[in-house]
Amino acid sequence: MGHKDIIGMSFGFVYSDETYGIEVLSQTALRWTRTAGKNTGQGDTEQYVFSKLTDDMFMLTWVEADGPGLSNILRLTDGTLITHANIGRDVFINPGKLTVTQ
Repeated sequence: MGHKDIIGMSFGFVYSDETYGIEVLSQTALRWTRTAGKNTGQGDTEQYVFSKLTDDMFMLTWVEADGPGLSNILRLTDGTLITHANIGRDVFINPGKLTVTQ
């Protein structure tokens, strides 16, 4: 799957305590919305970068307006989602489940 293939797609990022909807709007912009958990309904549009890792795995990276930086590895064939995040100088891994909603 290439970069152009994900434009217009929507994904669910399901973590243990929160869920997000991710809509890829263009080659440079995506919209995220918190759909479950604390602050449900919160969201924004961000600039992102895409990296193809394998035929079925890619990475989406962005920095949110309020500071968190996120690098998300998505594998479509088995729903693997691994997020590496940083908030300030704290860095952590947040594994989750990926759903394709469109």
